Amino acid sequence: DIYAAGDCVECTHMVTGQSCYVPLGSTANKQGRVAAAGICGREERFPGVLGSTVCKVFDHCVARTGLTESEARQVGYEVVTVLAPAPDRAHYMPQARPLLLKLVVDAKTRRLLGAQSAGPGAGDKRIDAAAMAITAGMTVDDIANADLAYAPPYSSAMDNLITAANIARNKLDGLMTGVTPMEVHRMLEEKKDFVFLDVRSPGEYEEVRLPNSTLIPLGALRQRLGELPQDKEIITFCKISLRGYEAALILASAGFKRVRVMDGGVVMWPYEKLQ
Repeated sequence: DIYAAGDCVECTHMVTGQSCYVPLGSTANKQGRVAAAGICGREERFPGVLGSTVCKVFDHCVARTGLTESEARQVGYEVVTVLAPAPDRAHYMPQARPLLLKLVVDAKTRRLLGAQSAGPGAGDKRIDAAAMAITAGMTVDDIANADLAYAPPYSSAMDNLITAANIARNKLDGLMTGVTPMEVHRMLEEKKDFVFLDVRSPGEYEEVRLPNSTLIPLGALRQRLGELPQDKEIITFCKISLRGYEAALILASAGFKRVRVMDGGVVMWPYEKLQ
């Protein structure tokens, strides 16, 4: 018998079922154990990989598991994506650090297909949890109610992964319609006629703002609805688009029909910012 394991072999991707090449020390060690079991006469099988990876880039933790958005679309999935920036633990803790988290979800089954994270915050544990969720075939509904460990020095009361899962649920249930920063940027480049509504405070707006945006602070929105056109699309946002989501609900309740929320807000805007 000939046994091959580690960096010299392809693996099966556990989401797509397709062959993939992901040479990692973690995978090699697990496959080595399976090969050793076979050599010793025991039957053991290696189920495959998710491509879970983490690396340190300067002071940032960058990690991923499962499928990216483009990979999921390439193999035929209809996906819903989430961009969820937030501190990696209770915001009032001195060691809290920013963390950007993206989820890729199957729109038909609501199953988690992939997750990516970046930032100085603890992204590795969110990606590890996401990897277990993908392996178990969990939906975003399952993840949203997962009983994760909580204490302010280690996480928020609603963990980053749970928050992201709830955003995905809101989208899937029709409670909000999102739009990516990339699509908004394309609309601006093409000079599309829409209202790019910033609902942050005047102080935040003076510090940094996005091109072609209109400022109406969230607290004043109900009193200033008459300043907004009913016949144009309105895209709301704030620092992380939490207030942007609240603004979208206010607009919808006031009869505005074409309202979307920019995923991730100013924090996830990768283009020019005005100061």
